[in-house]
Amino acid sequence: MVTPPMKPLQTMLSQATQMANHASVVLRMRLNPRARVPKLEVRADANARPVLYELVGDRYTIGRSSRCDIVVQTPLVSQIHAELVRDSQRRGARFLLRDQDSTNGIYRQRQKVQAVPLRHNLRLSLGPPELQAAPVLRFIDPPPLFMRVLKWSGIGVAGAIATVVAAMVLEIQRVPDLRPLPVSQQGPVEVLDQEGRNLGPDAIARHTEARSLSEFGRFLPQAVLASEDTSYYWHIGVDPFSVARAIVMNVRAGRLREGGSTITQQLARNLLGSTYVGREDSAGRKWREAAAAIKLNFTYSKDEILTFYLNRVYLGNGVYGFQDAARLYFGKAPQELDLSEAATLVGILPEPETANPFRNKNRALEYRDRVLNRMAELGMVSREESERARRSILRLKEENKTELQGTIAPYFYSYVFEELEEQLGDRFALEGNLIVETGFDPRLQRASDRAVQAAIAEDGAAGGFSQGAIVTLRHGTGEIVAMTGGRDYRTSQFNRATQAKRQPGSTFKLFAYAAAVNQGISPFTTFPCTDYLGVAGCRRGGSSMDMVDGFAFSENVVALRVAEAAGLGNVIRTARALGVTSELAENRNLALGGFEVSMLEMVAAYGAIANEGRYIKPHAIRRIRDSGDCQDRNRRETCRVIFDAQQDLTPRRALSGDIAATLREMMRAVVATGTGVNAQIPQEIVLGKTGTTDNSRDLWFVGSVRGVTAAVWLGNDEGVTNGSSAIAAEVFQRFLGRALDAT
Repeated sequence: MVTPPMKPLQTMLSQATQMANHASVVLRMRLNPRARVPKLEVRADANARPVLYELVGDRYTIGRSSRCDIVVQTPLVSQIHAELVRDSQRRGARFLLRDQDSTNGIYRQRQKVQAVPLRHNLRLSLGPPELQAAPVLRFIDPPPLFMRVLKWSGIGVAGAIATVVAAMVLEIQRVPDLRPLPVSQQGPVEVLDQEGRNLGPDAIARHTEARSLSEFGRFLPQAVLASEDTSYYWHIGVDPFSVARAIVMNVRAGRLREGGSTITQQLARNLLGSTYVGREDSAGRKWREAAAAIKLNFTYSKDEILTFYLNRVYLGNGVYGFQDAARLYFGKAPQELDLSEAATLVGILPEPETANPFRNKNRALEYRDRVLNRMAELGMVSREESERARRSILRLKEENKTELQGTIAPYFYSYVFEELEEQLGDRFALEGNLIVETGFDPRLQRASDRAVQAAIAEDGAAGGFSQGAIVTLRHGTGEIVAMTGGRDYRTSQFNRATQAKRQPGSTFKLFAYAAAVNQGISPFTTFPCTDYLGVAGCRRGGSSMDMVDGFAFSENVVALRVAEAAGLGNVIRTARALGVTSELAENRNLALGGFEVSMLEMVAAYGAIANEGRYIKPHAIRRIRDSGDCQDRNRRETCRVIFDAQQDLTPRRALSGDIAATLREMMRAVVATGTGVNAQIPQEIVLGKTGTTDNSRDLWFVGSVRGVTAAVWLGNDEGVTNGSSAIAAEVFQRFLGRALDAT
């Protein structure tokens, strides 16, 4: 074996000197100020001023010798005390400090070490730390800003989560005992007329419940989980992912769109809504609801909770639970339902009053298909089963539908439930056990229905219209007392009195004239009858016309000039004061009724004029009582009042009494000598205004007589007519003339 030649000692010393010089040069190099370079802070003793070394190279020696890269002049330090080398095997290429057989060693706190990897802010001493003269080293290598933000954010999130968990544990202790299960609000919603008679069918008042989950069959529980809570069997009553998703969706939408509630939370709200959770729409209610759901989850099994939910959830038309719903809509027990029928019932859940198959079969089928698709996506049923169910004919229990629609006022009855949700919130309203008192007048309702049906039968063919609607309110209280939403509820459940928006035509001129009178313009002020801004001159001729005649004979050019004299902005403000919330704009269409509004908006505005300028929001519900909270269950009047329109819907001054009186005289002239003469009722003072839109698409009359105000509309769901508003005025006369004769 050949021994390799030894390097001359002089060569080795030269190389060592070069390396030392290189390190010294590196230490003295000027660095880019933006570069992230590790540093070593050196103090000759605990009280000495620090010296900072930027560590650009890969290897440094530390010691008392002048040949060292980092010189520490103190007797406690050896000639070559330690070596600092870049540790390339560690993530981020940190440095490693190694002892070089020094006399006094390297100490980390009070522990002597041979080698130690350096991290940011690590402190070491060259010699025992008990010695005040021992040099101190500190390694400085802060992580990037984003890493620091991430670190402290993580710490903050962890702390917040820990705080929330601790607070939730305390809140759960406050939840009332859930065993035995509290009695929930699951009874019927009784809708009463002004005499206290029940408007709804008796069949829906009977409530039955299943004792076990198996009684609901195979498809119903699966469909509910697919639609409402896919993670039901693994969460603890609250699904954090659903909550996070709901928060994101609400933030993006800028309003409350999703609640993220699980089935367990919905049940907790039903069980403890009045005793613990609360009814208000607030973060506090959601917090208590979550606590109750978690406690419920640990009190009962998942199958028990799901059974409770299926027994109590609201499914439209006054029925609670899938037992009752299956019997009402299909005449079957739940376990007898096929996949299509089960998915249809579950599809009702998001919109029980508007998506049930008795009210809107097409929407019910649309929602059914969504449930079927979701079940197939989750593997609950096969694609073949889902497609077969989608292509199945939905056969409803027509006898029950006929009974339900046979109520004296199906449009009014359905609207009560919509208003119930508005007043109480959708979830509270759906829990039932409520007594809803209304101002409904059966006599007026029968007259209203007959007037619409007679108009269509006698004048519909000649006038070119096939639909009609009337909404009537008692303007002194704002109570809706009758509502005809169409020709026949059995063939169309679309409520044209509340759900449709149409151009009001000349009936909207009321707001222009009201704004003018409010601005101090006399009703006897004359305006030119000549053509103006593309609007033809007065049909009755003449060079000018005062406001009284212009309103009575519905002259468009006069209305336009009056609106401009009053100021279009003031016209809009007047309309808003009188309850019009639909979109309006400052242009000539405003004065001529070119913007769409609802019948409720118009009847309420005219009602305010009849009510001496005091506006009351129109409402079907007079009072709501909790039938589960009564001093005497045999006497409805002893039940606790939840809502009272007299207290919660107080009149608001929209116009002064004098201005309202002037407008009433102008409306009286419309009926006495103007376009509304067909609305005259013998021995009665009738106030009102006709309205016909472009191409006679919509025919209107809105008027008041003997304490009530009614809006009449005739037309088609699509298309124009060839009639006039005089027919609508005649319908008003037929309706209220006969009704008043009967009193």
